[in-house]
Amino acid sequence: MLIKYIQARHLIKFNYYKNIIVISIVVCFFTIKPACAKNVLYPTDQNLYDQYPWSLMLYYGVTVDNPLLQVLTLHDLKRWPEHIESLELAYTLNENNIIRRIFSPIVGVVQIAGNATMRNDRNNKTIYEFDPYFMFRWANLPWNHIVTTSFAIGEGISYDSSVPSIEQQQNEHTKHLLNYLMFEATFSPPSNPRIQIVARIHHRSGAYGLYRAGNTGSNDIGLGIRYLFD
Repeated sequence: MLIKYIQARHLIKFNYYKNIIVISIVVCFFTIKPACAKNVLYPTDQNLYDQYPWSLMLYYGVTVDNPLLQVLTLHDLKRWPEHIESLELAYTLNENNIIRRIFSPIVGVVQIAGNATMRNDRNNKTIYEFDPYFMFRWANLPWNHIVTTSFAIGEGISYDSSVPSIEQQQNEHTKHLLNYLMFEATFSPPSNPRIQIVARIHHRSGAYGLYRAGNTGSNDIGLGIRYLFD
């Protein structure tokens, strides 16, 4: 009976956040254009990130008990009783920045980002997580005039105030500090690409022993909303 109560509680909370995300999507795609009565012409390629280099994102994700490869292919996902809530600030490096110039033949946009995350663990324990990282983004896509889109990969470090239970079950040799990896796709209306819907995979792992934490890790998938500004 207690287990059913806990499961129901998590389901109600998940549906609450899911409704918030759905409402945000509707607002972005169906009410943004009337608000932009000035008919501002925004760039819909990578120049958008140079014109508006700062961004703020609110993100909600659910934890899944699957290895990363299965998560990337969305194969047979199994829900773990945990969810995360993140607030993220990011900045686009200038075109003349040496790091961006190094990657420019392959990646159009290079950003630095940091998110503050709260993990609501299965034991009703709140874990605080901090993830500073680099983001590598592709934004020059041929269908941007229909739906402005970008794809990004992030790489950095992740520190948790406590080790999440899902990481403890996979390996006894766990660490607070692990590798951080992120995959995301963004979508926005061409009339105002500064407001984006973000689909993201949020991944912590020992990077095959690089952090001396065994092959432990955790994966979260979810949605967020991001605003670009200068």
